[in-house]
Amino acid sequence: MDRHLDELMPPIPYEDVAPAALLRPPATSVVPGAASHLGLIYAQVMGWRPLRLDVHLPTATTTRAPAVIYVHGGSFIGGIPAMGPWTSLPLHGIAVVSVSYRLTGEVSFPEPVEDVRAAVRWVRDHADEWGIDPGRLALWGSSAGALLSGIAAVSDDRPLGRRVGSSQASSHVSAAIGHYGVSDLRSLAQDAIPGSETQATELGAIMDRFVGSSTVPPSVTSHLGLAKSVPPPFLLVHGDADQRVGPGQSRRLHDGLVAAGGTSTYLEIPGADHGTQEFFRDPVVGRCVQFLRQAWDAPTMVT
Repeated sequence: MDRHLDELMPPIPYEDVAPAALLRPPATSVVPGAASHLGLIYAQVMGWRPLRLDVHLPTATTTRAPAVIYVHGGSFIGGIPAMGPWTSLPLHGIAVVSVSYRLTGEVSFPEPVEDVRAAVRWVRDHADEWGIDPGRLALWGSSAGALLSGIAAVSDDRPLGRRVGSSQASSHVSAAIGHYGVSDLRSLAQDAIPGSETQATELGAIMDRFVGSSTVPPSVTSHLGLAKSVPPPFLLVHGDADQRVGPGQSRRLHDGLVAAGGTSTYLEIPGADHGTQEFFRDPVVGRCVQFLRQAWDAPTMVT
């Protein structure tokens, strides 16, 4: 049996072989109300590129900030951490850690979910350094990122694939948001709105490659059924005119979360298509901020 590359060579100690200023350049001002640290390495998986994230810290707060770990969309074949409807969060006192993950041309399910979980552990491990409250962390994903973050949120610390990184911190989060997300790959065609069947078929073909040889179904609800604990509260937001991912995907997840004893709020945006500007502005962003604050004010938190 072939040994995994992680077993053949230890992680490269980049901090010993590269200038610190290149590994962690000074903060820059590129997001309103935030000091941004770009391109930080959060994990190494030997044989692949280093996994990186961007940290955006609110500048107008003197206390530990809660944080959103954001997972971008891109149909599992593209996307960058700069994408997403999160850029106003630092103005609300919320830190944002926007992550990259391995795409379909690199790995298949469930490896990208393990990348997301590694990012949550990295934030928890570095919370003191960045002035983040490790007890107030949330996952927020859009489109493909909603599937990855949703599975990570409901599976908590239960093993899925090969664990990424050596951190022993928890990957638990206290809230999750999904924007126009995929939730069950088997139902994409069924949930497509009239006139969008071709896009659903194209997305399904990408999903077949994403699934690869995995026997574990890439569905948030199927992992929800295997979880040992009540899932964190979810806010699901979807447009009723979504031509890429039918809103039935979010409705399906909402029903599954409620049936499992969880808390879920479903917000459907009239006339909104996939990733359109309604998701980047109030009242949608304001509703997300309100949801996060309510979830973080709940008494049960993990540090």
